[in-house]
Formats: sequence, structure tokens, C-alpha cells
Amino acid sequence: ATTVAQAAPLRNSAAADNVVNSSARTFAVPSGRMQVYGRAVAQPPLAPAKKAFSSQDEFVATMLPMAKAAAARIGIDPKYLVAQAALETGWGKSVMRAEDGSSSHNLFGIKAGQSWQGGQARAITSEFRDGAMVKETAQFRSYDSYQDSFHDLVTLLQSNDRYKEVVKSADNPEQFVRELQKAGYATDPAYASKISQIAKTMNSYQNYAAAGATTHL
Repeated sequence: ATTVAQAAPLRNSAAADNVVNSSARTFAVPSGRMQVYGRAVAQPPLAPAKKAFSSQDEFVATMLPMAKAAAARIGIDPKYLVAQAALETGWGKSVMRAEDGSSSHNLFGIKAGQSWQGGQARAITSEFRDGAMVKETAQFRSYDSYQDSFHDLVTLLQSNDRYKEVVKSADNPEQFVRELQKAGYATDPAYASKISQIAKTMNSYQNYAAAGATTHL
């Protein structure tokens, strides 16, 4: 896997073409649940509308089994990978699409660097630069399934020395997300706290316990 996710101070490094960041787009959530911010994406004009997940519970039930398989590789609580995916995609409402309308299945905003040999999807995203929000157009990785997206994230963390401390702290989820932000995975200064907050709300979801028996690719 190639390097990704440079924070603003690191954007001039050799890996800067693979930035991963979260935006400040606000998505409506059911009453009583937290407000979530996800990546703002402008889909290609030719991409037909696609049905998003009908609820946060459906998103969790769909993603959790796949998150478990990937999370087991590094020992992280799978809720935190699902929470990160929820933050990056606004609970699945802004998963990037290719020009033909097919889903990129990209849950973590991983951009397609020069060494990426797979499919790509072009989108406009909002990034924090020097404390301000700016819009940028970039190429993102495209996968055959959401499961591939989860595993590519873990492969990235395992193969890039920059995320060594992230992997080492996998047994402490709160530290894991703090190290992820510290390593420059996202430019959003509240990235770690947002992931933690989402993960904590997932404990009360009625579908959470049963999600392990359901897999949707």
C-alpha cells in the first residue's frame, strides 16, 4: 500500500499526493443521536443517484462484520473502524462513485497515489489547510467491495512506518485514534475525538449485537 493522509504541515512531503482528510459537511441524524461530520463529496455529473443506507443502524449492521475481519489483523476494536468509516462517509451517504455511477466502496478517503494500480474515482473534497476549509479535486482509490476497503486501510497502517505507533496502540482504541490523528492521517483537528464519540454511541444501537451474523458486500 502507498502512503496516505498527510496533515496540513506535512503536505509538502513525498507522500502528499495520498492525503486522507475529513470534511465539515453536516449530515442529519435521528433525534437524540450525535451530529456527525463526513467528507463532502461532489459526484461526477454523469453518476446516477444511488440509494444510501436507510439508517445508522443499517450502516453499522452492514459494516461491522467486515470491520471485525480487518480489525482482527491488528487487534483494534472493530467499532472504531466502523466509526471512522461513518465519519468519512457521513454514515454511507457520501461514498464516492466512478463516472459510470458504480460505487468506489472507499470508506476511508484513501487517495490514489502514483503507485496505486487499482481503480479510481475522482471527487471534490473539503480539506483543512492552515486552519481554513478549502475544496480540492483528487483521485481516490476504488475497490470491488467494502470489505476490500477495510482491509486496505489495515494494510496501509501495517506497511507504513509512519503509522507504527498507531498499530502499537491498537489494544487501546482511544489512543489508537489519537495516534492516527497525530500521524497526520487527517487534517481535521477534531478527527480523533469525532471517531471516539461515534464509536461510543454505537454501543446503544439495537442492531449492534446481531450485526456479527450479517455480511453485505
